[in-house]
Amino acid sequence: MVQGRRVKAWMVRQGLRVMDVAQGAGVDHSYVSHFLAGRKRGRVVREYLIRIGCPATFLGEDVRKVA
Repeated sequence: MVQGRRVKAWMVRQGLRVMDVAQGAGVDHSYVSHFLAGRKRGRVVREYLIRIGCPATFLGEDVRKVA
């Protein structure tokens, strides 16, 4: 499960806003918000956050690897 508060704190330290992540991942800002709140799985958002340096432990397990 996504640890939204930890991800948001990491984003603040990096100077990132939800809109920045949304643009980088190619999704709407509301999708990122839902992902951080745990309402969406958001593979593309997860992969983007990992690519820009967010610790994967904050983002939960990749569902594709579990299934």
